[in-house]
Amino acid sequence: MSEHHDRRDHDAKADELESELDEMQERSDKLGEEIDSAGEEWERRKADDRVPGAAGAPEQADGPEPEAEYPNKRGGDDGDGDELDFGKSLAEGGDERDEGD
Repeated sequence: MSEHHDRRDHDAKADELESELDEMQERSDKLGEEIDSAGEEWERRKADDRVPGAAGAPEQADGPEPEAEYPNKRGGDDGDGDELDFGKSLAEGGDERDEGD
């Protein structure tokens, strides 16, 4: 009797896995179609002169420069970045990591 029970468990698990495989295949097919559609849409937009930036001319796109959308995080109004280090100590000859060696 346990052999019959084990067989049913294996068959049930096999059915579950086959169902899951079918669902995954359907999702994969749908995703492939969406990718193809997006590529076709992009090609259409690149060919359309009315879509700024799509034809490789981002300077013609409307709106602020991307950098303008991120104000200075330290609260300064000029946004010139003088208060940021970005390796100044290295450029000035002072490497803090080597001081202890």
